Amino acid sequence: MTAIHDVLAWALALSLCVPGLRGRPLLALIALAVWAALLNVPLVGISPIAVLRGLFAEPAPTTTLVLAGLLLARTGCSCVFRAGEARAIAVLAAVTGLLFYPPALGVGATDPYAWGYGGAVLPLAAGGLALVAALLGARLLPLALGVALVSWRLGVFDSPNLWDYLIDPLFSIGCLIALVVGVFRPRRARRDQSDLRYAA
Repeated sequence: MTAIHDVLAWALALSLCVPGLRGRPLLALIALAVWAALLNVPLVGISPIAVLRGLFAEPAPTTTLVLAGLLLARTGCSCVFRAGEARAIAVLAAVTGLLFYPPALGVGATDPYAWGYGGAVLPLAAGGLALVAALLGARLLPLALGVALVSWRLGVFDSPNLWDYLIDPLFSIGCLIALVVGVFRPRRARRDQSDLRYAA
């Protein structure tokens, strides 16, 4: 199960890098299948997915679901995210990563990673967030959080820590980069338009 999940998550992430997917779900499906196959092809005696497993933490199920939603949205499916939901997820993941990972790595006296091993606070917080998101009309966020909680409860993956089902560092970093790019892109577009008007 873990191996399949890893391949799917990375294949989804790589498929999002393929150009020309808008309005072409079949091409997206082909790209996903090709990447999944290539990730399992041994190179110099070891497959790319094995290297990725050794270098990075296992993707969280929330990450996989969000990547799947982004790929569907890229192909033109408007039913995955409510308006503004993708940005809200990016903000939530980036802020959570900034608040969580430095203390988890030893910055400060509190280790929030320990909260994921037991107790009711973190599961209740995640469940409460999923409920609030659903009441506000969000679509993918409550689903992703619900799947993460159920997967953790059933012990689907190797880690017993709930945090590993909710978030992973690469997803947090990716969301942070996407938000920064999103801030500067409109400014660049406005500057380019001004340059064009000046040149005219």
